[in-house]
Amino acid sequence: MNKAQIAKKYSRSLINTIEVQDIPKVIKELITFSKLIEANRKLKLLFAGQIFSEEEQNRALKELLSYLKISLQSEKLLKLIIIQKHLSAIKEIIKASINLYNEKLKKTTAVVISSVTLEKNYINRLESALKALTRRDIDIESHIDPSLLGGFIVKVGSTVYDSSLKGQLRLLRAELTR
Repeated sequence: MNKAQIAKKYSRSLINTIEVQDIPKVIKELITFSKLIEANRKLKLLFAGQIFSEEEQNRALKELLSYLKISLQSEKLLKLIIIQKHLSAIKEIIKASINLYNEKLKKTTAVVISSVTLEKNYINRLESALKALTRRDIDIESHIDPSLLGGFIVKVGSTVYDSSLKGQLRLLRAELTR
């Protein structure tokens, strides 16, 4: 099983077994645990490696989770991930869980890439237009790319709306080379 399949399995389990209002807390706790594991090579070896027994891993996990004050729901999920040796897919599990949670709430994130910082009223208009287009609540995530020269690119899920000058020039070049 690849990481995407593993992530899908755990994220469905998370979304289907935990109350909707508790999901953001569990995701936040998974992110905290993931960052801690990434930052500490010894912890990563402890939980992801096969050097330590399952009992040693459980004792260490119990201590770590009590220190972090992790909820019972997150604890169960983390234990399962570690026992099944899927800790290497935790980032993918988190991302898939966030996506599934947003899907359940009919929310999505639009990534807006522009050459300059967009004004608040423009972002609000763009958000309203995307909300009408997608029939979902939209969270706007802005990024600056000076190479665009002008215009912007909007990515909503797998759909890309490119109204940048760079994108228009690329289309023009493609037309002229036909």
